[in-house]
Amino acid sequence: MIGIGDKYKRHKVNVIDLFGAYKEKREEGIRDGIRDGVNFKYLESRINSLEKGKYTLVVAGEVSAGKSTFLNALLGTEILPVDVLQSTSAILEIFKHPKSSLKIKYASGLNETIYDDIMTLEADEVKEKLRDICSIPDQYRQIPITLLNEIIITSADEKPIVNDDLINYLEKKSGIDLKPQRDTITHYIDNHDKTNIPIEIQFGYPLRWKFDELRLVDTPGVNATGGVQDISYDYFESANAILFVHQIIPVESKSLRDFVKSVITADRSRDALFLILTHAGHHYAEVDRLLAEARRLYKDIIPAERILAVDSILKLIHDNLESGKDIEQIEAGSSSKSQLIPFVEKKASKESTDLSATFLKCSRFEELIRAIDRFSMEAPNRQLSEILDKIRSGYSQQFEQYGAKLERLNIQKRNPQEFEVEIDRIQGALKKYEHLVHTTKEEVARESSGRHSEWVSEKITSLKNKYPGLMTHSNTDEETLRKLFGDFINEVTLITTEFSKSLTLTLGSKLETTGRAFKSDHKITLPTVDLGAIEAQASQKAYKKEAIYESRTESFWENKNFLHIKKWAKIHRTHIYVTGHIDVYDEEKFLAALKDLIQKEFYKIINALPAKYNENVNLYLNIFNKEMLEEINGRKSALDEEKNKKKSNQEIINDISEINKKKDVIPDYLSKIEEMLEDLK
Repeated sequence: MIGIGDKYKRHKVNVIDLFGAYKEKREEGIRDGIRDGVNFKYLESRINSLEKGKYTLVVAGEVSAGKSTFLNALLGTEILPVDVLQSTSAILEIFKHPKSSLKIKYASGLNETIYDDIMTLEADEVKEKLRDICSIPDQYRQIPITLLNEIIITSADEKPIVNDDLINYLEKKSGIDLKPQRDTITHYIDNHDKTNIPIEIQFGYPLRWKFDELRLVDTPGVNATGGVQDISYDYFESANAILFVHQIIPVESKSLRDFVKSVITADRSRDALFLILTHAGHHYAEVDRLLAEARRLYKDIIPAERILAVDSILKLIHDNLESGKDIEQIEAGSSSKSQLIPFVEKKASKESTDLSATFLKCSRFEELIRAIDRFSMEAPNRQLSEILDKIRSGYSQQFEQYGAKLERLNIQKRNPQEFEVEIDRIQGALKKYEHLVHTTKEEVARESSGRHSEWVSEKITSLKNKYPGLMTHSNTDEETLRKLFGDFINEVTLITTEFSKSLTLTLGSKLETTGRAFKSDHKITLPTVDLGAIEAQASQKAYKKEAIYESRTESFWENKNFLHIKKWAKIHRTHIYVTGHIDVYDEEKFLAALKDLIQKEFYKIINALPAKYNENVNLYLNIFNKEMLEEINGRKSALDEEKNKKKSNQEIINDISEINKKKDVIPDYLSKIEEMLEDLK
């Protein structure tokens, strides 16, 4: 049974529960005139995203690497076909569902949904359909199906014409002599169009894992002719983890290096990529040596702890035993399993260990699950920690303000005139703090126009020195160009994020320093605002323009994912086939045009950075000023209401009792939050 995300799911449920309790306490506090400074709308949106979010593991690798067997082993059940020559030119996404179902999206945009028919227990319609669309018919095994599908999908509505130009193009891209297969290619094109070529397959199945949000995604083999499709690229960019599957022998893999060089952007390789070496059971005595060799070979692209060796067949035998099958049944059902059973039986007998547990240990899947869970959960856990930190901040402010309110109520109980004087004193202090906040904001604005703008200029110079030469290099092909542009976009995004965070740190530090002294001098609880939420608002508004109603491509600032298929493919192969006739495909001209387009987009983004930086600073400080004024004025209004509301002595005593109760429960919530934050480290 899969264990990825089990701990995260428990924490996620607890965070959502804590948020629900905080929401009630916050609403209760507002009725008492308590303002905790948390941007509740932003926090609630993060909770909603958390509830709807998916956790995606994407599997890549060569067609012959045993991806389907590996996926079955990871799933804990044999649901994917493994005994066919696969033509997975479509993305296959597997998720937990109450009953077996299949949703197929075709290139035409049409969708087909299939469920198992409960009236035909002897047949599994979903698995049969999946097997059918994942298999290459015998007659087409000698032609590049993936490449042909891509040509059909990107062509005009007319069928591509099979002539010498097309054959030469296919041969050049596939490296296969296709002249003898001309009739077969014609037959394939005649019988396939956008209505029967699947591009995405969603497979729901009643899996046994606990983490309902988990999605496993199988992508077309990286050595499938035609390169990595744009849709696969989108999955690689958004995945929580990318598992590259490769046979343990030979250890050295050109396909992995090509994959990293031309597909995986720098931050993805650093943060999300795993190398999974399969068929370890066939080389059990050499696994440790081969694993060490792999870690030495690939240390420049993947950290050693994310390079692991497994045996999918041994894991499946363990799953078979756990489901109630005996060894004889397993051997009779699979020759590949029967080959590996004897040595594990011998090992279990020699060590006097449980047979099923020995198969699991020898499969090395437990180590794999722990590694995936540990490294790929860092970002989701960080998100939980950030939410908890905001809730903790809100509770801390509530606790402090309830304490101040109790002090005022006790003064009111003791001496009503002294109470009114105290309210006036606090109102005066808030007016002074408003002036201090304005002064601090202006100081940050001045600093940002100097030191920080120099920092941005240095970053821009670094980008200009790095990317244009690489993008225009004669050896840069289409996929490498796409990857380089992805690296560039990620660096730009990092720069925009860094200078937004620098504003938060600078402003937060100044407010803390000046606020500490002000609080000591004036003896009041200070209004606060959620700088993290302001940072997010400013970034979102600075890098998004209103739609202009004309026919054009969106800019990066409107939609940062320039690499999306509709944008990347704007000139992508559109000049291969033209309605009514066929043009000769000139790869050099195509690459030259593509490089020119990317160069223009590069400089458009680079040249916009300084203005975007200033826009971001102004937006940030204006939002900060607006929200801080709202907090200060809200505090003033609550104090006026408190001052003008006449109460009997008994009513004041009752209020003191109620406020004490509300204040006293807060430390318990803070304690729970601290425990969770510690566990998430």
